[in-house]
Amino acid sequence: MKNVAAAIEFGTSKIMCVIGREKSTGRFEVLGAGEAKYEGIKNGRWLKPSNVERAVEKAVALAEKRAKKRIKEVFVGVPGVFSKVVCQDGYAKVQGGTVTQDDIERLIENAEKGYDDSLYTIVNSTPVYFVLEDGHHYIDVLDTKAAEIQGVISLIFARNDFVEDTTALLRNIGVNAAAYIPEVLAESLFLVPPEERDCSSVLINVGYYDTNVTVVYGDAIVYNNTITAGGMQIANDLSIVMNLDVDSAEQIKKRYSFGLENTGTKLYDYAKQKSGRLERYSHALISEVIDARVEHLAMLINRSFENSPLNIARRTRIYLSGGGLAMMKGSKDMLQKLLKRQVRIPVIDAPQLSTPNYFAVLAILDYVFEAKRHDGSGGIALLERLAKKMFD
Repeated sequence: MKNVAAAIEFGTSKIMCVIGREKSTGRFEVLGAGEAKYEGIKNGRWLKPSNVERAVEKAVALAEKRAKKRIKEVFVGVPGVFSKVVCQDGYAKVQGGTVTQDDIERLIENAEKGYDDSLYTIVNSTPVYFVLEDGHHYIDVLDTKAAEIQGVISLIFARNDFVEDTTALLRNIGVNAAAYIPEVLAESLFLVPPEERDCSSVLINVGYYDTNVTVVYGDAIVYNNTITAGGMQIANDLSIVMNLDVDSAEQIKKRYSFGLENTGTKLYDYAKQKSGRLERYSHALISEVIDARVEHLAMLINRSFENSPLNIARRTRIYLSGGGLAMMKGSKDMLQKLLKRQVRIPVIDAPQLSTPNYFAVLAILDYVFEAKRHDGSGGIALLERLAKKMFD
């Protein structure tokens, strides 16, 4: 099964496992997917740790059944809330007078040694840019004549407790963690076109409990911030203000449409009760609650922009992902209005898994196949080197 791989995503409200097979023409096809809802992750901790293993086992078993394949290892996505992004300077002497991949690897290792945190383990190192003797910045210096190279390296770390916990629970169900892949990086490379990344772009993943604001430049992440607000807060506010249960609030939230329906012509929204009876609620009040919550989230996102090392200009493109907001009708236009920047919701070719709540797990799988495909550029070598460092 050399051309088959499995990925797992620990979302804030569900666990997803996807098994895929690499295509000779590029990208991959999904052989099987499994989903298991659980209490989730909130504020960087499992809400009910005792139920996580059971949910993982269910997601993996469903994916195996649908793919008709047994998996022995899985590539694990590291959620943004368990990640840390640091941009670190690096330096290396060029040994043969011409920059080789070995010289770049030594520069990366030099940057890695310059930063240490006992609570985190490094899971990715990607050059942001290089600097040669002329003082200019370069994206690529391979095969360039030089005596030394400097550069800024994006280092992404995973929290040790997340790595330890997930490695242990996977082993308990007979599966090994092949490597840990930062979701913010995988998703940015998967969803944002290269030409947009080359002039910097932003990926906003609104999940159930939290929102990740990620700035990507080239193939590197230069900034990530996790905001403790997401789709759950919208439903929770509806539940409190409208005096209804969370399930009914979720129904109303999922069917809500920003913009066109809020002209005063629509009077009611409906939710099915546990008894099966439809209950109606004031659309005007629902609109007021949802719009206020999204406006607050947009304010928090704008604050995150202010802390980015790269300027988030008005022309900077924003890509929206995650199941907390992107699947609500009119959310793109609403967020575009509030952030005053162009917002896009990517479109991907993955039957039955094409909605934004599945983007992250597909991105992890795509990252693995892309790394294998570009072995000569250090992609898979980096995965193997970091995995060896973590698990030896």
